[in-house]
Amino acid sequence: MKIAALLAIALSMLGCHGPAETPSVRHITERAQAPSPNAGLSSEAFLADAARVEVIGYANRPRFSVLARTPGIQKYPCTTCHTVPLAEMHGDAPRKRAHWEVTLQHAPAAVMACTTCHAGAELDTLRTLQGVKVAFDHSYQVCAQCHARQASDWAGGAHGKRVGGWAPPRVVAGCPACHDPHRPAWDTRWPAVVGGGER
Repeated sequence: MKIAALLAIALSMLGCHGPAETPSVRHITERAQAPSPNAGLSSEAFLADAARVEVIGYANRPRFSVLARTPGIQKYPCTTCHTVPLAEMHGDAPRKRAHWEVTLQHAPAAVMACTTCHAGAELDTLRTLQGVKVAFDHSYQVCAQCHARQASDWAGGAHGKRVGGWAPPRVVAGCPACHDPHRPAWDTRWPAVVGGGER
């Protein structure tokens, strides 16, 4: 009985703290600040000079950006040289082509030609299989038509390269940064060995 009485007194004393010592839930929530997303971390300092565009077409994913392609394309805009549609440029006259070194090793010739991805009449754009124009900076949309699994993984962050670090904003490299669109398959290679040792 004495133990129960002492326990009751101790508990009542512990419960007698005033509001200055133990604030109420209402007091806490009224003064709470909005949480800082990512604890204030940002990779923006590492992306200052990176031209980028917001990725479109992935409404079910958090917003992210892709590095812009057009600033790095040497012969862009295409219409600087291509003054007529591609169909009019083909002819029997033997002359050196501007893109002589480009060979299409992406799919069989019966399946894919230059105009499968390049808009034949509007050469500063790409095109979808349905004929919708796509800016070069959004070339991932053209790739995603046939490579849906890889595109989904890319949009989710499991395929491709993140730029600037893991802190927001999320900026990724587009498909052509790693895969040559005309020859996308990679050669077989061994993983790098730490320390540069032999395999």
